[in-house]
Amino acid sequence: MIELWNDLTRTALLGTERGTRTWDAPDALGTLLSGLQAQETDAPVQLLRCSAVVGNFVQAGRLPARLASAAPSPAAPDPRPALGSARHLRLLLQDDRLKTLLPEWLALLAEHGLRAPESSIPTLLGLASRSPDLRRAIIAVIGAKGLWLAGQSPEWAPLLSVADLGRLDAALWETGTPEQRLAYLAQTRREAPAQAVELLAAVWSQEGARERRKLLGVLSDASGPADVAFLESALADRSKDVRGDAAGLLARIPGSTVRTRAVELLDGWLGFESGTGLMGRLKGRKSELSVTLPEDWDSAWTTIGIHEKPPKGMGRKAWWLEQLLGLVDPDHWVERWQLSAPEILRMVEGHAWQGTLLAGWRRATRHFGNGAWARALIAGTVDADADAALWAILPPSEQEDVLTQPLAMPSTDEPFKRAFDRLGHLGHRWSPSFSSVVRQACLTLFREQTPDANYARYATLRQVAAHLDPGGYQAMEHDLGPHLQASSPWQRIATEMLDTLRFRNDMIQAIESARIESNQRGTP
Repeated sequence: MIELWNDLTRTALLGTERGTRTWDAPDALGTLLSGLQAQETDAPVQLLRCSAVVGNFVQAGRLPARLASAAPSPAAPDPRPALGSARHLRLLLQDDRLKTLLPEWLALLAEHGLRAPESSIPTLLGLASRSPDLRRAIIAVIGAKGLWLAGQSPEWAPLLSVADLGRLDAALWETGTPEQRLAYLAQTRREAPAQAVELLAAVWSQEGARERRKLLGVLSDASGPADVAFLESALADRSKDVRGDAAGLLARIPGSTVRTRAVELLDGWLGFESGTGLMGRLKGRKSELSVTLPEDWDSAWTTIGIHEKPPKGMGRKAWWLEQLLGLVDPDHWVERWQLSAPEILRMVEGHAWQGTLLAGWRRATRHFGNGAWARALIAGTVDADADAALWAILPPSEQEDVLTQPLAMPSTDEPFKRAFDRLGHLGHRWSPSFSSVVRQACLTLFREQTPDANYARYATLRQVAAHLDPGGYQAMEHDLGPHLQASSPWQRIATEMLDTLRFRNDMIQAIESARIESNQRGTP
């Protein structure tokens, strides 16, 4: 029937003048089509009449669907109580200003041992399909019924790869979806690291570059000497991205060729000279860093994951240096030059290669998760947007500590401006003490400046209410009182901030009440 309808559609698109057509079908429909074509000789009219009959038949002439197999077993019972109301979730999804609070709502449900309202499960599964960054958090709160429902749909079944469903069947490695195979490899990596490498090596040549990168990423969890042989073979991969990933993993393993060779090269490229003697210090002579880079490309560098051609707008030598610096733990320079990270960064201020050196050290700091260098780089960075990835390296308490002092300065001072702009990097719920500091900083900004001078900070101000400690809602309402009046130039943003904080406070109270109620009923 579908083929007949497609044939009619093609004829309508291409035109009936290409030749006489006859449309046949079995049983009663075929008899009706034959009669229509016999009654009318005009081809376009024949086409329209037959299309009308077949279209109606397709829509209304289907027999009820039948299960090809037995009905699935019902979902297993779930001991976790469900949140009684989906009101807050509906508002989160409907209001653009509140959508950023969805991760907090999901995290609170999981933290309090609750699951999402059952009526919201299809909506959440659809959202998980479209939003990979929320997938794991959503799967964690949809409960047994949500997992069951996902398993019945080809569209949602891949989402189960991030669910904790116990041990995965080994057959998934051969027959599963890419997500399921990735999950099985990760499980094997946790239980038997060497076996995971063997599985990966056996299928390596059969996978596409994108899949090879994803599978290789599993080895980033506690890579060690046992992985060296496989990773070194991946340095000859036909994909430069795969080669770069393999080199990055090898750089973390003490004694690997990549790590050793990168250090040897850089020790020859970077030299350090300190001011010597009393006269040198009296003359203000500082420690100096000399940078001597090779003139020509060495093809041997590809064996440690270095690419020859730079991105557009970047010099060749700068590109080689930045990549190589990213393969060496920045603490190497602390040990070699006997200087702290802040001292090294001060030493390169105004240096001809300052931008490249900082870019390489940022890359290395992210790669090795070096907290001391992350803090030093953040403190010395003028562009607040350039160091976003560095903030994730610092624990929440240290992130707050970095910004506390400059936020207490006048709003016209440069340290205050930089600190305030960086509030957007702090994605956790702020502590009560830091929330108090930020509230006072907002009041300082409102009091000392005008919205016209700070339009770009509207986005940051909206984020503030999404991270303040909700226990300070009443204090915030009191502090913002004068700025909620129509006469205040900050009225709009102050009202939005208070509305967001009020919603968060109500949302958190509702989840807390549900937890208390379930405990009183004896629900674990």
